[in-house]
Amino acid sequence: MLNVLLYTTQPVLALGLTAAFEEEGDCHLASICSTTPLLLEALTRERFGVLLIEAAPEISAEMLSDIKDAAQGTPIVIWVDAVSTEFVAQAISLGVRGVLRRNLSLELQVRCLQKVGDGELWVEKTLIASLLSTKRIVLSPRERQIATLLVQGLKNKEIGYRLGLTEGTVKVYFSRLFQRVGVSDRFELALYAIEHLLGGRCSPAETEVPPVPVASARLIPGAVLTLDAGMAHHPLGAL
Repeated sequence: MLNVLLYTTQPVLALGLTAAFEEEGDCHLASICSTTPLLLEALTRERFGVLLIEAAPEISAEMLSDIKDAAQGTPIVIWVDAVSTEFVAQAISLGVRGVLRRNLSLELQVRCLQKVGDGELWVEKTLIASLLSTKRIVLSPRERQIATLLVQGLKNKEIGYRLGLTEGTVKVYFSRLFQRVGVSDRFELALYAIEHLLGGRCSPAETEVPPVPVASARLIPGAVLTLDAGMAHHPLGAL
């Protein structure tokens, strides 16, 4: 029997999953948390077979990293509605072991949780091909901040002042960003940031960007569980 800890802000979903697990018999919903503080507290008190997290606005990249640390090795599955290659790449880079669509059959959902609980990584077969053919660039929260401030038109000295860095340190960050993103100047980097960090929207110059991970670092709901014949699962160690 696989004990599952569920994080969700929707009580109806929790009730439905509880009833479904009881009917299927292979998984047990051991605990339900509706806030991130309760979730982190539950992870410190008890060990679970799998942690199932509903994709929600409060589940940012930073929060997901904190949850992973508190989980102490418990594999994480994100529960989502849609599919996104970008989300899959980001989630896996943060240590997520599976991404489960809510509209899949109960049998497939249970199968995914069991395989992830056994240490496997499940990703949709079509998404695997897309991930392998796409250059994956995962920027750190600080790199995202610097790129976002660049789009707002700030110079190195101004960026350093906003983030508490020296002008020299900002120059080093830009040099690394040019190499990682594959661009040659600030203009091309700004275009990349607008497309990949700001969703194609140029951030206005007056927008405040605090010295914490920017909003664009949040996970974008997507889904990654394969349907029967298209299922690809790989026995990998913890990321």
